[in-house]
Amino acid sequence: MLGIEVLHQGLLSSFQDYGRLGFQDEGMPICGAMDQESMILANKLVGWSNAPVLEMTYLGAKLKFHKSMKIAITGGDMRPMINNRPVNMYQTLNVKEEDILSFEGLQSGFRSYIAFSDDLILDEHFGSKSTYTKASIGGYKGRALKTGDLIEVIDKSSEVSGRIIKPNHTKEIRLIIGYESEAFVDVEKLFKYDYKLTNDVDRMGIRLEGQVLEHKTSADIISSPIVPGAVQVPKSGQPIIMMRDAQTVGGYTRVGAVITCDLNKLAQMKPGDSFRFKPVTVDQAAEIKRQWLTDMDKIQINDDRRTFKVKVNGASYDVIVEEI
Repeated sequence: MLGIEVLHQGLLSSFQDYGRLGFQDEGMPICGAMDQESMILANKLVGWSNAPVLEMTYLGAKLKFHKSMKIAITGGDMRPMINNRPVNMYQTLNVKEEDILSFEGLQSGFRSYIAFSDDLILDEHFGSKSTYTKASIGGYKGRALKTGDLIEVIDKSSEVSGRIIKPNHTKEIRLIIGYESEAFVDVEKLFKYDYKLTNDVDRMGIRLEGQVLEHKTSADIISSPIVPGAVQVPKSGQPIIMMRDAQTVGGYTRVGAVITCDLNKLAQMKPGDSFRFKPVTVDQAAEIKRQWLTDMDKIQINDDRRTFKVKVNGASYDVIVEEI
């Protein structure tokens, strides 16, 4: 059945989930939500554990709902509104038939996520519904949303209702030094200065501007496997952080890799934002990841509904008041 109509596509809006694992040897990138934490929290608020969400970059889409459902909005704050009235982020929201969701403009962060209680009918490839535009697969016809798109859904009831607290992150990006760091004259420079995101930022990678890392000989190596988080350094000496849509092999020297949890932070940084790298060991990174997974699992939805007993003309009624 028709669930959602796209009245305006936004700048870059696509459906994403956890991504594609186990196909890198066939040349297929992992893909998936750039900010996995925001995706997980949005899904929790509508009763899913792993479902595609709509990822919007910089400029939000405008959606018209053709049936009632629950939604939740997390990530970057684009000032969401339903029928031109501001609504809360990180909260379960009820939308009705003919309601229109829109966004005033980016206030903080860079990417915003919408989760839907209904099951979205999307194309699936390699075990994921994540959109990968370079191969035209997944999501809605393998591309970013366009104005006029009509999204079909399967009705799924959800009793979840409440809110959660938005995580508060520092802009410190933790990095594991790799064995190829020996190819640089002074790798410690990486941790002594701030790096700024250039305008060359997309789902594939983030080019940085800052302290130049000088190679001892050449920046080129024999192409070998890379993963999201890998920090390549071309001959310019300016690092490139590979993100979710990164190619599966690369031929530039890698100084190390950003830990998985901090890719979520990078996903919410926009051109001009700056940060500083912090070195961590493999064991420290593994413990950070374990703690993050534990924290995500423990997050509970705080039910903010209020129940009252109301008597009208001698008859008693149980009334539930819920902010929508």
